[in-house]
Amino acid sequence: MANRGGHHVDAVTERRLKPIYDNLDNGNYKTAVQMADKVLKKHKELQCAKVLKALALLRIGKRRESFSLTQDVMVTKPVDEPTLQALTICFREMQKPEQIIELYTTALKSNPKNEEFHTHLFMALVRVGDYKRQQQVAKEMYKVFPKNPYYFWGVMSTILQALTSTDEKLAQMMYLPLAEKMVERMVKEKRIEAEAEVNIYLMILGYLNKHEKAIEVLDGELGKFLKVEVDACPIRKAELLCKMGRWAEANSAYKALLTKRPDNWLYCQQYLKSALGLIENNWSPPAADENDGENEKTCQPDYTMDMVLDFIQETAEVEEKKAAAASHAHPRGILLSRFELLRILKEKESPDIGKIGPVLELFRSYFELFGDRPCCYDDLCQFLPLIAPEDHQCFVQSLLDGLDMELGEDGIKYAKSIKQIYRHLCILKISRRFGLQDKLSQDEKLALADELIKHSEAALSYGKELLFTDLQYGDEYLLMAVHLLTDVWEATGEDKYLWRMLGLLENGLTSSASCHHMKLLLIRLYCLAGAFGPIPDLYDGLDIKHVQQDTLGYTVSGYVTSLGHFTSANALFNTTLKFFTSNNKDTTEYMITAYKFGTFHKIPEFLTFQRRIRNSIHCIQVTVEKLLLELLTEAEIAGNTLQDFILDMDIHPEKDNTKWDEICDNRDLDVMVSWAPEHRLFSAEDRKVSLQLEKSWLKVRQLMLRSLAAATYLTQNSPSTTTNTPTNNGDGPSHEKVLAMLTEQLDRHLTEVAEDPTLHKKLPLQGPPCTRLVNYLKGNCGKVFLLALKAMLSVHELSTQQDQSADLQSTIEQTFTNITDKCTESIRRSRRCLIKEEGGARLFDRHTLPELVLLVETLGFIILLAGVKHRLLKPMKLAAIRKSRKKKGGATPKLPIFQHFKDYIDNVQQLSDGLSMAVQDIDPTMLSLDLGKLNLSENSVEANDEEASLARAENTVWKRMEKSYHETSKELLDVLKNKKDFLATLKL
Repeated sequence: MANRGGHHVDAVTERRLKPIYDNLDNGNYKTAVQMADKVLKKHKELQCAKVLKALALLRIGKRRESFSLTQDVMVTKPVDEPTLQALTICFREMQKPEQIIELYTTALKSNPKNEEFHTHLFMALVRVGDYKRQQQVAKEMYKVFPKNPYYFWGVMSTILQALTSTDEKLAQMMYLPLAEKMVERMVKEKRIEAEAEVNIYLMILGYLNKHEKAIEVLDGELGKFLKVEVDACPIRKAELLCKMGRWAEANSAYKALLTKRPDNWLYCQQYLKSALGLIENNWSPPAADENDGENEKTCQPDYTMDMVLDFIQETAEVEEKKAAAASHAHPRGILLSRFELLRILKEKESPDIGKIGPVLELFRSYFELFGDRPCCYDDLCQFLPLIAPEDHQCFVQSLLDGLDMELGEDGIKYAKSIKQIYRHLCILKISRRFGLQDKLSQDEKLALADELIKHSEAALSYGKELLFTDLQYGDEYLLMAVHLLTDVWEATGEDKYLWRMLGLLENGLTSSASCHHMKLLLIRLYCLAGAFGPIPDLYDGLDIKHVQQDTLGYTVSGYVTSLGHFTSANALFNTTLKFFTSNNKDTTEYMITAYKFGTFHKIPEFLTFQRRIRNSIHCIQVTVEKLLLELLTEAEIAGNTLQDFILDMDIHPEKDNTKWDEICDNRDLDVMVSWAPEHRLFSAEDRKVSLQLEKSWLKVRQLMLRSLAAATYLTQNSPSTTTNTPTNNGDGPSHEKVLAMLTEQLDRHLTEVAEDPTLHKKLPLQGPPCTRLVNYLKGNCGKVFLLALKAMLSVHELSTQQDQSADLQSTIEQTFTNITDKCTESIRRSRRCLIKEEGGARLFDRHTLPELVLLVETLGFIILLAGVKHRLLKPMKLAAIRKSRKKKGGATPKLPIFQHFKDYIDNVQQLSDGLSMAVQDIDPTMLSLDLGKLNLSENSVEANDEEASLARAENTVWKRMEKSYHETSKELLDVLKNKKDFLATLKL
């Protein structure tokens, strides 16, 4: 716990409260409650003890009792610091920051001169983002306690009002000018005291595009405050000069900066940009002044191509001498600027391009200098298009000829040192980037893959002393071999290459356990093989932390439910949502810290970050999938009704709370390494397609969830229940209208998706996973779910009519028939054996599992909807029985709907049995199959040592797949069993 009272609490009270604090600190919350009760028996007026009890109750899950206690204390308007601190902690953990505002507002009325109360109130307003009131509170604080930080808190609050305003004109014409005047007042009164205050001034001028004024600030007395960053004033001034297009001054500034730090790539780019700006404008210097000093002459701008090239050459030579004298690495930035200049001139089709020199010589000289560094390929990659296609082969060959590699007994040349390994890998990457490997035949690709595997194994001898966390020097040989096998696999469609890749990567991880590239590729390949079982360990091995839950979570979240691992899905979703729920609180705390320490320029960054996380598509997807998973696996089991779940989820089906236009795609789609030619890489267009398909699938899932909620609320309108539900409290459309609207929206959306030309677009393996849309449409899952919703609406209409329409009952019967017919067709199509015979060979059918999982899910939701129909029809049946007993002339004829529903339930029961059989057909254990002994991958443990090692790794792969499929089958059967048990209770 924070401050336990200190000098604000007398020693006796401190001693009484200490046992409660200690138990809270140690996590003994029940004991803390007991200790608090013990204190309160003797000292009922001790409000702090009551709050500590509320905190302990909150942490053991008794939220309502805890909140009730806090409200009792709030009524007393506490002012003692321990009670206020404890209440603040309580409200923060309850995620009720507005209560903290009320707490300190009340406390300030009792003690308006208390500086800490003012500060706590301001920080409470930061938590809720009330920038206008922040400004007012900061203004009041400065009046009472005239300190600069409080004044600039008000300035920053004004800036935030501008940044969050939906009216751009209002921001530029009112808020930002007001903030500028507030700072200028302090400047005129010479009351600026810190670097943070100058930074906030520069920030405002930047937002107002007053770059000239910002330069004056940097050149004036205020510029002397900027001391934390080295060369802060020259760097900022150079940036502003570039923004203003003052190329001559900008060029001089960046020349001076490059002289100090020639390896800074940003400086190199800006230097070239400014120099080319001068050249294009035919700029020439004004007449020289005889009084100019020699120092100023050296900083003259470079305004011709010769001057630019001379500066680059001179700087490179100077740095080369320094590197040789000090025995340190040669800076790369200044040398890469030649390539950047060449690229720009080529884009502009400039005649000066010939002055730079032969292109191939530039690349060769750079390779000679840096080819033995892992960064060499990444440096050159963006500039490789400068080499003409006809020169690709000879360039690669010339680099290979320069390697003095050792010829092995098998006729393959092997690297003799670690540096040679890096040079050889760089050449191979360039070759693949050029597309030279694409031109190889299938047999040549397989031969090259085998050769690369041998290189990988040979390189292990150089990494024997490496730590467990280090990567092996030859890992990329193996990765490139797998990429080649991927090419062959995609071209032939033969899964034997998939199994071989899995074996290779598993074998590679035994030597390089920390190679994240292998793990990411293994995750993707296992998922494509239909096995999610090995993924949790691989994913945990990546050590995903914090924001990576958002940027990298997509690599597994899309597969975990589609492959039927519901337990793993629940754990993964909980971990992911924990990050998202805590992020808002954590980011707010970072903003508060920024206020306290004066790092105001970070606050807009935190605000942007918070907004991106809040609108993350991954966050929305995981939330929806988590709720659907709970309904599928837990609803109508052990007394937990669907209605209880929907009410606890607080779903409002009539509202679409997703801001579709503000959705952020935070996925890191470049995390998987690829050296493929540019036309085969994951492009910007592919990114747009992927995001659009993810949005389409998300909309399907959201409409499903809202439809299930709306259908559940239909039973609230029956005569025996009230209408006070989250969707129908006297305002807005009725439940049936909401469900009808959602059904229509889902129908229309599925039609649009089916007609989307990008639906079947094939994305690179190193790109994001595909959505489940194709399988969803292929399995008729959407059509079946829509039919179940339409039947739901018809049954509800029938239950609310005084006279039961025969036509409506006939329509319901037909809808029931259509549901069972389409489900039967889908199950028949998806029921196939895990191992199939084709062309005399045994093949593993890895495509059936995702289809079966969707069918199980769809049938599960149909059964849940059948339970809602049962609750609507049950009162009708009871009414018919009562009517029959009252009628003297004999029994009332039974309504056909009751028999239709009974037949429907029987048919759904049969569908469940059939689907259970289909699920059992994918369980290797149930089929008594040992996948490792079926020779599906064509490797033998009786081969040579290298092949035997790979065969053993592949055998491990099959064992893991066998276990994964068994686990999937078990989880699917558990869901079906629970839903069948519920079906058996639906008797009219």
